[in-house]
Amino acid sequence: MTAELRRVLTDVAAYSEVVLPGHRLRGYQSEPARAIAASVLGGHGHQFALVFARQAGKDETLAQLLAFLLTRYQRRGGTIVLGAPTFRPQAALSRDRLLERLGNPLTRRQVRVRDGYAVHLGHASARFLSAAPGANARGQTADLLLVANEAQDIRPEVWDAVFDPMAASTNATTLFLGTVWSRETLLARQMRHLTALQARDGVRRVWTIPWEPVAAELPAYGDRVRARIAQLGPDHPFIRTEYRLEELDGAGGLFPPARLAQMRGDHPRRHRAEPGKRYALLVDVAGEEEAGTGPSAFDDAARRDSTALTVVEID
Repeated sequence: MTAELRRVLTDVAAYSEVVLPGHRLRGYQSEPARAIAASVLGGHGHQFALVFARQAGKDETLAQLLAFLLTRYQRRGGTIVLGAPTFRPQAALSRDRLLERLGNPLTRRQVRVRDGYAVHLGHASARFLSAAPGANARGQTADLLLVANEAQDIRPEVWDAVFDPMAASTNATTLFLGTVWSRETLLARQMRHLTALQARDGVRRVWTIPWEPVAAELPAYGDRVRARIAQLGPDHPFIRTEYRLEELDGAGGLFPPARLAQMRGDHPRRHRAEPGKRYALLVDVAGEEEAGTGPSAFDDAARRDSTALTVVEID
C-alpha cells in the first residue's frame, strides 16, 4: 500500500481531497467528519449530533463519510444503517448521494445496489431505511455506524424501539443529524444528552454550524443569507431555526410574549360556556396591512393591522 493510499484510507478529509477533489470538504465539515470516523475506526461507540445551517453541506458531509467508511471496510466487512423519516424522498436521496460519491475511479466498478435500499461495496454495506411509524425496519444490525438523518422528524419512540437496538450488540457509533426546531424532537433530546456528556469528559460530541462559519468560507452563501435576514427579519422562525440554529420554544416560538399579552384579558378564565349564558364571537377583519400567511406573518414589528377575535357574553 502506498503512502498516499494509506492516507486516503485513514483520514476522511484526505479521502475527500484526493478521491473527490470536486467536492472537497470544507474546514467546518472536515472536523466533525474526522471525529465521527475516528470513533468508528477506534471502536469507541460514541454518539454525535451534527447540525448545519440550511444548505451548508450536511448531506454532503454525510455522503462522503459513508463513502469513506465503505471504502475503508470493503475487505473486512461491516454495516451502516441509516434511518430517515421516510424512505422516499429522504432515505432514497441519501442513498443516491452516496452512490454518486462512490462513482469515483477508486470504487465505481465494485458498487452494487440490492433490493433498492442497500448499497454494497465489497463486504461492506450501507442500508437506508424508513423510520416512519409502521415501517418494516426491524432486524437490521449496525456494526460500523447508525445514523438518524433529519432526526427532528423521527419520532423518539420509534427510534428507541426500532433503531437504537440495532447498535446494541455492537455498540456502534451513532450519529444524529437534522434541523433544530423545538425541545420535543429526537434531535433536541440527543443534543441535550450529548452536551452534558461532553461537559463531563471533554470529548466533543455536538457540532452546531450556524451560517456565519459557512459564510466565512463561502462568501456567496453569506450574501444569500444576509438577504434573507433583511427580508424576513432576524427573529423570524425560519431564520432562527435554519440559519441561527435556535430552538423555537418560549419567546422564540410562533407566539412571542408581545403577542401572548394581546390574547390575555382581565376577566376570570373559563374553560367552557356557563349553562344559560349566550356568547358571541366578534371578528374584526384586518385591512390591507395584514401580513397574511407569508413569512412576514411572523414579524410583529412589520405588522400594522391584524385580524382580531373577541369573545363576549351577551346580557
